[in-house]
Amino acid sequence: MKHLKIKFVISSFLYFLISLTTIAQTEANSNKFAYRSFSISPLGVFVGGNSGVAVSGDVNFNYGKNIFGLEIGAGTEGSFIGSNDEFTEVNFLYGRSFPLSEKIFTDIFVGAGYFHFNTYGVVDSNTGRRGDITENTIGFPIGAKLQFSLGPRYSMGLKLAANINSVESIGALGLSLQWNRFRE
Repeated sequence: MKHLKIKFVISSFLYFLISLTTIAQTEANSNKFAYRSFSISPLGVFVGGNSGVAVSGDVNFNYGKNIFGLEIGAGTEGSFIGSNDEFTEVNFLYGRSFPLSEKIFTDIFVGAGYFHFNTYGVVDSNTGRRGDITENTIGFPIGAKLQFSLGPRYSMGLKLAANINSVESIGALGLSLQWNRFRE
């Protein structure tokens, strides 16, 4: 039931992001809160106490030169037999974009959010009983995306991210596919 809820939340979030890209305005007005981009990182690797595969998606909005975003991410060791470390995160982000050339730009982000971590270990130290350990905390994400513009609406690049928290701080590196508001 827990995995069904997580799948529902992720599916709903992706539907919301896809819907946003279809209704986004193409006219830029830097003095208003406006849609900026939607990106996914379908192929990523995370490292922490253990390592595994990670995926994430985010939607970003402009307000002047500031970028505000909502990101959801998840990762797992990928061990489907036995115990498995896995995490889920939902973050509110603040960032800025810096053009490096006409076709290359970088986005830098910091923020705060919810971090959920599940692992296998000693549940009761008196009896030595082992089982699933689930912990939730506040996380502080830091990240950067180095993007190469493939056209007025699309860019691709690398995403480097970290989530610093009290449970299991992690770092991630992955491919980033981004759909931007139309750029001249």
